[in-house]
Amino acid sequence: MRRIQTSVKSVEETISVCLQNQLTFAAYRLPNRERPELIVQKDVETAVVENLSDITALNGFLVAPFLPSEKNRMFIIHPDFYFDGEIQEEQFEEISRIKYSEEKLAEPSLPYEVSKEEYLEQIQKITGAIKNNEVQKVVLSRVKVVNHDSENQIAEIFSKLCKRFANAFIYVFKVQGRLWMGATPEPFAFLENNVFHTSSVAGTKENIKKYQFLENWGSKEKQEQRYVSDYIDSVLNANHWENITQNGPYVKKAGNLLHLRTDFTSNAGSMNGNLGHLIYNLHPTPAVCGFPKDKALEIIRSLEKHDREYYSGFLGPVGMKKPITLFVNLRCMKIIGSQMVLYSGGGLTIDSHPVDEWYETEIKTGTLLSVIYDSK
Repeated sequence: MRRIQTSVKSVEETISVCLQNQLTFAAYRLPNRERPELIVQKDVETAVVENLSDITALNGFLVAPFLPSEKNRMFIIHPDFYFDGEIQEEQFEEISRIKYSEEKLAEPSLPYEVSKEEYLEQIQKITGAIKNNEVQKVVLSRVKVVNHDSENQIAEIFSKLCKRFANAFIYVFKVQGRLWMGATPEPFAFLENNVFHTSSVAGTKENIKKYQFLENWGSKEKQEQRYVSDYIDSVLNANHWENITQNGPYVKKAGNLLHLRTDFTSNAGSMNGNLGHLIYNLHPTPAVCGFPKDKALEIIRSLEKHDREYYSGFLGPVGMKKPITLFVNLRCMKIIGSQMVLYSGGGLTIDSHPVDEWYETEIKTGTLLSVIYDSK
């Protein structure tokens, strides 16, 4: 692994070269940091990660799907090159010379995009199941397909996301025909100084003054958040983690949105269970799936007409500067040629109003669209 401190080229310029040469790479900017980081892998194929039992031994950029399958595998991008901030000319030229001899992959087909009417019908089916006490919460997602010839603007959009959303995790990765980008506000699993951190983030409002105060939030959002917090607490205890502390719920700003959030910490001592097993059991949380998990997944599979792939999975650097720094993959999109597939979803409970839920998905996709259209 190579770490470069001083340079004459930017991460943005190097991203453009990586895309032009079809290289496997991941660029990211951690929340509240100024400098983006970049990992470039020399080989085209990434290493598949079968399980997380040895997660603390991994090194690179880890990407996990919503649900693992033969098509959607968990993998890691290895840091044959690693840059923190800018890149030296010599290393930039070395990356520029890397050429893959891979065959051109067939362009993937676009996922099914439901209409507003179809989405409202799906919501009504879910709320009916909730009223029948079959399930308490289900997170229903949809895609929005936008025509935008972004081939020469990916690096620019990444840079603008970094500037626009200081407290989000900004990323872009390219792996064997898959190109994803996002600005997620939701932490998933951190390990630092032998302390494990995770968060319950659920409930969404527009960022207006009224909702900056917890007492102005409704029962729907508070209950939605409580399902996630109770689930995380139960999984931590079931995996024999001790000295668990909670902070929240409180209102957290995320760009043009506000969320309810509760933070959990636990000392990662010898009495606790395996960290990889804990992460495996936490995902997917009710924040992206529902509660109870098995019934919510059954409903999601029966109603959603698209494959979530890596949306609502998790991703981030592991074994780099810190052992584990993972985020839930929200506010994200997949780029297919001249089209962008944006993913969004919302948690449905007994108090949900269908039209409000549709509107929530619209304002969530607006997080990325505000920057995309600004880059034209």
